[in-house]
Amino acid sequence: MQKYRGKVLVPYAKRTKPDDDGEEIIRHDRMPEDTPMGLVDDVKVRLTLQQDGLRLQDMPRVVRAHPKYVEVAVRQNGFAIAFASPELQVNVPIIEAALTQSGEALELLADEFRAQEELVLAAVHQHGCSLRFASAQLRADPDLCLEAVGQNWQAIEYCDPVLYTNRDFMSKAVSASWRCLSFAHPDLCNDRAVVQVALRQSWLALAHASEFLRRDRSLVEEALDRGAWQVMLHTDAALQNDRSLVLKALRRSGHALQCASPQLQDDEELVREASQREPLALEHASERLRDREDLVLPALRMDRCALSYASERLKGDSDFIMRCVQINGMSVEFASDALRANEDILLAAVKQDWRAVNFAPSDLQSKLT
Repeated sequence: MQKYRGKVLVPYAKRTKPDDDGEEIIRHDRMPEDTPMGLVDDVKVRLTLQQDGLRLQDMPRVVRAHPKYVEVAVRQNGFAIAFASPELQVNVPIIEAALTQSGEALELLADEFRAQEELVLAAVHQHGCSLRFASAQLRADPDLCLEAVGQNWQAIEYCDPVLYTNRDFMSKAVSASWRCLSFAHPDLCNDRAVVQVALRQSWLALAHASEFLRRDRSLVEEALDRGAWQVMLHTDAALQNDRSLVLKALRRSGHALQCASPQLQDDEELVREASQREPLALEHASERLRDREDLVLPALRMDRCALSYASERLKGDSDFIMRCVQINGMSVEFASDALRANEDILLAAVKQDWRAVNFAPSDLQSKLT
C-alpha cells in the first residue's frame, strides 16, 4: 500500500468514490461488444476517436464496422485499421486514409494491397521506409523506390539490390542524398560523375568512393575549394603527402594537419601555418617540432592548452615554463610534476592568474594565497 501526503494511493481503475474535492471520478469503461447502434453516443465516439484512433479497439462491433467511425480513427492514427472489421480492412478509401496518416500501416494490409502501386506510393510519400512492406515486385520498381528515397534516404536499404547496379537509379538516388552512395555497386563507386554528385553534398561521400577516385586530385581540390578540409581524411596516402594540397587544406583549417602524412607533419612551414590558425593543431606535429619553443609559445598565447602537446623536455624546462606562466598563469597545469611544485614558478603563475593556485600542491597553496 503506497501513500502520498497521508493519502492511500488507489489505482485509477479501482476508484469508485468521488475524490476529496467532491469531483466525480469518470471511468471510461468499454462499451459491451454487442452494443446496438441505437445506444452508441455518436458525439462521444467521434471525440474519443479524434483524440486517439487506437481507442477503436475498445469500441463495440457496430462502431468497428462503420466506415464513418473507422475513417475518423485511421485519420488520427493509421494503425487503427488493425481494429476495423474485416470488411473495412479491405476498403480502399479507408486504406488510403490510413496510409496517408501513417505509411507504415502498410505492414498491416493483406499482400494484395501491398502489391498495389498507388497504395504503396501513398505509404512511401508519408514514410519512405514503409517501402520495406511493399511487394518484392514494387521494391524493384525504380520510380517507386526513388519516391521512397526522396522522402527518406534510408528507404534505399529496402530496394531490390539489383537497383544498386543501375547507374541511372543510383545517380538519382545519390542526388537525393549522398548517403545512398554507400549502397552503390563498387563499379558505381568508381564512377566519377556519380561520386562527384555525392561529394558536392558532403565530404563524407569520399569514404564510399573507390580507391582510384580517392586518388583523384581534382575531386579533392574541388571539395577543398568549397571549404571541406575534412575531405583530406579520406584521400589516398599519396594526396596526404601532397604539400600544396595539404597547404590548401591548412588554409581552410589548422585541424587539417591531422590529415597530413608524417613527413609533412614534420614540415616547419606547414606546422606554423596550422598552429597559427588552430593552436591545438600542435597535437599532430612531429615530436621534433613540438620541441620547438618558437612554435609552442605563439600557440600558447592563443590557447594555454597548446602547452599540453609540447615535448616532455619543454614541459620540464624551468626557464621555458616560467615564460609560459608569465603569458598565461593557468598553463602551469601542463608543466612537469616537478615544476608544478616549484614555488617560484607557482608564484609567477598565480601573479598572472590567481586561479593557477588550484594546480599547486596542497602544502604550497596556503603560501600562495
